[in-house]
Amino acid sequence: MKRVLVLLAVAGVAVYATTAWSASGPTPTEKALLKDVATLKSQVKKLQAQVKTANADINTVGSLAATAVLYTVCSDELASDALQGTWQIVDQSSAANPAVTKFGPQSPITATLQGQDICAAGGITRSQVLPPTIAGYQALLAGFHSYKLGNALRAYLLAPHK
Repeated sequence: MKRVLVLLAVAGVAVYATTAWSASGPTPTEKALLKDVATLKSQVKKLQAQVKTANADINTVGSLAATAVLYTVCSDELASDALQGTWQIVDQSSAANPAVTKFGPQSPITATLQGQDICAAGGITRSQVLPPTIAGYQALLAGFHSYKLGNALRAYLLAPHK
């Protein structure tokens, strides 16, 4: 009888242990939620990659735009130097005839960025030599003749952008 009671007690403990510790599978709602979480994780990863690409593109476009503005301003300064030089030549030519209207003394214009002339910041030397020359423009455009810059611009402009 003791053996039967011990055997029943052991069997009872075994049945209780297997039913109490065995976890039931996820419910249909839990399964749906787990699937949704996995989908959202995948979407977030894709969106993070898109944001990274978009930020890189924005930085590239911003740099190109800033460079274009600086080149334009420097080009305008060079044009004013040439125009003022032309006026000085006209003034010198008309010195023999005082009745001709003169332009008068000229002072070069300067656009600065953080206290430095924009052309000088770009490595372009401005000149007020007479008669005016195109040397400043040649220096300004020299970068576009380089193989590296040309390929970089070509690659960016031809790349597919989303």
